[in-house]
Amino acid sequence: MSPRTTTVTSVRRKVAAAVAAAAVVTTGLTALTSTAAQAAPGCRVSYAVSSQWPGGFGANVTITNLGDPLTSWDLRWTLASGQQIGQLWNGALTTSGSEVSVRNIGWNGNVATNGTVSFGFNGAWSGSNPVPGRFTLNGTVCTGSVGTPPATPTATPTPTPTRTATPTPTPTPTPTVTTPPVQNSSLYVDTANQSYRAWQAASGTDKALLEKIALTPQAYWVGNWADASVAQAELRDYTGRAAAAGRTATVVFYAIPGRDCGSHSGGGVAESEYARWVDQVAQGIQGRPILILEPDALAQLGDCAGQGDRVGFLKYAARSLTQAGARVYIDAGHSAWLPAAEAARRLQLVGFEHAVGFALNTSNYRTTAESTAYGQEISRLTGGRTFVIDTSRNGNGSNGEWCNPRGRALGDRPTTSTGVAGLDALLWVKLPGESDGACNGGPAAGQWWQEMALELARNARW
Repeated sequence: MSPRTTTVTSVRRKVAAAVAAAAVVTTGLTALTSTAAQAAPGCRVSYAVSSQWPGGFGANVTITNLGDPLTSWDLRWTLASGQQIGQLWNGALTTSGSEVSVRNIGWNGNVATNGTVSFGFNGAWSGSNPVPGRFTLNGTVCTGSVGTPPATPTATPTPTPTRTATPTPTPTPTPTVTTPPVQNSSLYVDTANQSYRAWQAASGTDKALLEKIALTPQAYWVGNWADASVAQAELRDYTGRAAAAGRTATVVFYAIPGRDCGSHSGGGVAESEYARWVDQVAQGIQGRPILILEPDALAQLGDCAGQGDRVGFLKYAARSLTQAGARVYIDAGHSAWLPAAEAARRLQLVGFEHAVGFALNTSNYRTTAESTAYGQEISRLTGGRTFVIDTSRNGNGSNGEWCNPRGRALGDRPTTSTGVAGLDALLWVKLPGESDGACNGGPAAGQWWQEMALELARNARW
């Protein structure tokens, strides 16, 4: 019995900042010519100013491909006078004067027909801050109507009606703008995960429920063992945004050889590649994130073939990740898995020379009180090592199932100020709403399951 998740997203990372003003402008684009290979015959671009302040702004750009499937993309436009782009994520930026080119970065190059891909950036402006009026995609010239520019911090945006082919223009209702979260916690709220996108797309009661998940700090899982360079880029993006916001990122490394003993979240890096993979991905760490090292790895020690020198792998990873700046907590299962003495023994095999402490209840449902008592006993047996607890879905405790059990609830909100001896933090390590696997009616591990997300939020006691 063990918790599971995989999170390798194809489109990641959107900008989040305190909002002084926001505007979302959608430009409908129709292809006129096509000279480049794989040029798109049509596209739609949403250019959303997520926040604006004197001299600076943040924006999200979403491309919808209306043509044939793409394996790479290059979006171009011209900056207005006084505009500059600084930090950009989920794309490769090239500028020449006022001309901007943003290309895919490998992992997000494939865009199906009617599929979307997004990137975000922070920029500077002076004088005015208009939205772009012309884009090209893969060399195809695209044109379309231009919406209302973003308001200055002291102005109130006025909606502009969209012209139609009828004699009398029909006003378009003012779009509902989903504002980024205010980062009140010391932990980082990620605006590029599945829960945030689901919240943005929802309305009414569903939106209110999903807000409980989307605006709560959650972990980012590094599980892309097929390409370390992709995993490194995604980790750099996520931890970089957290560091820029002055918040602490929560990261999970989940690629140990023999991962999950081949069950719902089976996979992992080959034994001969694990150390090299860890070193390469660790280069993406920015700031000082909290890092949960390899859920289930110690609890499953010796349970199946293909694990190699698992203790050695964990030792190596703890050292490499700590040297890269992470605060490492070695996963030790949960209170109904191993006796405290056995969990302590296995943790001591790895040692704490390069780890802060240990992590409990990852992706599981044991209550905070039960997990705290269990953790304090392990702490006593390991010389006072401290610990963190995953409270993402433990609001109603466990019913004995680990894979998509029904009737569960969101647990305590994340905090690094617990007031409990030995307990460094309550965290949302598992992302609520993401399936544990194809069990109890759920989709594959890591996929978004709206029905379950709403149930968890509805059952929460806050």
